[in-house]
Amino acid sequence: MAKIVGADSERNVTRAAQVILNGGVIVYPTETIYGLGANALEAKSVERVYQIKSRPKSNPILVLIPGVDALDELVLDVPDVGRELMEKFWPGPLTIVFKASPIVSTILTANSGKLGIRLSSDHFCRELLAICRIPITSTSANLSGEPNPNRIDMINRKVLNAVDLIVDAGELVSQTPSTVVDVTKGEIQLVREGAIPFKSILPGN
Repeated sequence: MAKIVGADSERNVTRAAQVILNGGVIVYPTETIYGLGANALEAKSVERVYQIKSRPKSNPILVLIPGVDALDELVLDVPDVGRELMEKFWPGPLTIVFKASPIVSTILTANSGKLGIRLSSDHFCRELLAICRIPITSTSANLSGEPNPNRIDMINRKVLNAVDLIVDAGELVSQTPSTVVDVTKGEIQLVREGAIPFKSILPGN
């Protein structure tokens, strides 16, 4: 099994960032569940995440970004409704799906031409992304179809054995993934209801 480190030291944040920047994959905590993190701009790293999870290639993988300015190279445009959602819910557990720019790997988008993006409110994630300065993958650290893990001991040993580093922040408050909405048509379309109730996302709420 990969080495396990705590999430509460700057040294371990740096160590996790180095693994990602060197093409590796980590298990890491977010404000929702434990995720698999890798360099989202490196196709080989993203491919490894799919392999570790046994995830169908038809399912895209969302990414976390270090800041809103990262959208400039990742998406073709940001509709007004998308900006409104970003201002209201970011940082936080809302993933917004945009039209992906040509630089985004089709492996990441599952050839959909769309990319789900989130700005995390989790302290560890924010520090990790500040060091990496690139988008990283954020898909649940499980085998596809298994429960979303909010503790390391919930994660299948096959996953733990396949990654390069495990960051343990103890039991996370949530076991619910982020809510996902699609704004590519200039309106809010629900993809997955999660940590934020869909009704609270709709205009007027």
